[in-house]
Amino acid sequence: MSQAGADGGNWPPMLRALAAHLQADGARFYMPAQVWSESDAQLAPMPEVFVGLRLGRVYTGEELLDRAPALGGAASDYRAIGVRLPQGVGWLMLSRQRGDFRAMDSAALAALAPHLEQACKIAASTAHMAQRAAQAEDIARRMGVGCVEFDARGQPQPRDAVAAELLAQLPRMPTLPRDMGQTMLLALAPDLELLCHRAPDGAVQGVLRATRQPLPPPPDLAAALHLNLSEARLVRALAQGASLSEAAQALGLTPQTARYYSKQVYAKLGVRGQPDLMRRVWTSALVLG
Repeated sequence: MSQAGADGGNWPPMLRALAAHLQADGARFYMPAQVWSESDAQLAPMPEVFVGLRLGRVYTGEELLDRAPALGGAASDYRAIGVRLPQGVGWLMLSRQRGDFRAMDSAALAALAPHLEQACKIAASTAHMAQRAAQAEDIARRMGVGCVEFDARGQPQPRDAVAAELLAQLPRMPTLPRDMGQTMLLALAPDLELLCHRAPDGAVQGVLRATRQPLPPPPDLAAALHLNLSEARLVRALAQGASLSEAAQALGLTPQTARYYSKQVYAKLGVRGQPDLMRRVWTSALVLG
């Protein structure tokens, strides 16, 4: 159960183990918007049979069937217990095709409830941390930034996924110059730099930076800057360094149309020309989009 929580809510292995321990033929864990079985999860509303029942109390099949006769199906007996979740309420339900559950099975479920609640808290925390890590990695990828540390051979080893991706683009692995002082900036490729820093203990770490990162697609720029799609396409081209004539040719615009769009864009964004436009775009949060 603790492992299920640490895995961010991987409940099927726990449900299989619980069903085997209590000699149940089926085990389900109902959450507010989905239900976990011994094999997978499916989107499903919380069954009405659980509405109004007390949490932490084990309910028998007889009690459940009195509230929802259709619950019976092919099963001969049930046991269910409700627990508090970070996102609401959950219900754990076991079923048997033959025979009845024993009193000791109900006692085992009652003793399990606090541990299940704790596992759910751990799962929610783990999922939240994983989401934050994914967001941070996505921002780092958008910025083209990754961290490395140098091994005993003087070669950079990636400390994150973005650094691994950037290093994989190089035809050969760079080596730290022997004459490096406290800090050194290395140009690894025309659009990839590595800033190295030596720590007090002598270890060398570095930050990779891809200097040519693409801007978000035109629809995103249009929404963020309140432009129409044609204007956003031109802004993207100009912000990435194309001249007005180059942007017009690439976008299939006449020079007159490109000049008209550029004047409209400059007025809407409150900038005075292409250099001002580039500063406006590249110093904004748009590059993180």
